[in-house]
Amino acid sequence: MLDTWSELEDTEYNEFDGIINFRDVGKTVNAFLGKRTEHLIAQEKHKFLQKNLPLKIPGITYTRIILPSRRFELFLLWQLSWFNIFKFLLLYPLSRPHAISLISTHALGPLGLPSLSLNTLSHSSPSISLCLSSCLSGHPKIIHCTQGKDRTGLLALLILLILHTPVQAITHDYHLTNSTSPLIRSIRLAEVREVGLPDSFAETDQAMVSSVISWLDATYGGVDGYLDAIGFGEQKRERLREILLCRGEDDNDAKEKDVRISPVSPSASSSDLEEGDVMVVQMGKEVGI
Repeated sequence: MLDTWSELEDTEYNEFDGIINFRDVGKTVNAFLGKRTEHLIAQEKHKFLQKNLPLKIPGITYTRIILPSRRFELFLLWQLSWFNIFKFLLLYPLSRPHAISLISTHALGPLGLPSLSLNTLSHSSPSISLCLSSCLSGHPKIIHCTQGKDRTGLLALLILLILHTPVQAITHDYHLTNSTSPLIRSIRLAEVREVGLPDSFAETDQAMVSSVISWLDATYGGVDGYLDAIGFGEQKRERLREILLCRGEDDNDAKEKDVRISPVSPSASSSDLEEGDVMVVQMGKEVGI
């Protein structure tokens, strides 16, 4: 572990084995806005997971949250024709992968990524509130889903909006996923094709951030209205700002602060961490990506 923040700021991390599409959102946002970054975790580097690596690391607290929710899955089911609903119900107990592929091909794919995000907000609000609430403990967080860009990207978008981050910076961070290596892109393509989704689902969508913000404005009068409606009120939002923003002594305006992510050296082993030092929020799934 490094001893000083200056060491963290001056160090370039190039090793974080087995994590695909990993990045410090605070670092990329602050760099885009031309601000210094107080706390660093790592720079992304993509490698295959080794078969002998454990799925869970001792000393880290894991929270698994189902996103999208069951309600969203029912919404997807009702996007099918009656014939395909019957086919899905027949396939599900016999061949679950084929049943999921049916949903992906005839429901998720036609929706597209922006609409997928909007319907996730609409139909999975309890899970989203739980995801946001899990970030209030003050411990460093690693948030992930299957590809690290859709559910994770949506949650990161909401958090950055709570922090009053400029939209241009949010959009910049969201699209960094597309800068990954050809090898990682081929992995994402294989994943989406395997479940019957179009190739466009392996990339970020140009309309995603603007669509979410426009929908929040039109439906709830903005992100605060949506968060109030799902139970993540102003008191919780202010707590999140206290945790994630670096406030200067002479400046109390959260809109002008750097986004902070507490330091965990990627070179640290699990033995360097005490219980609860890091919480991993896993956004699981039943269908979809």
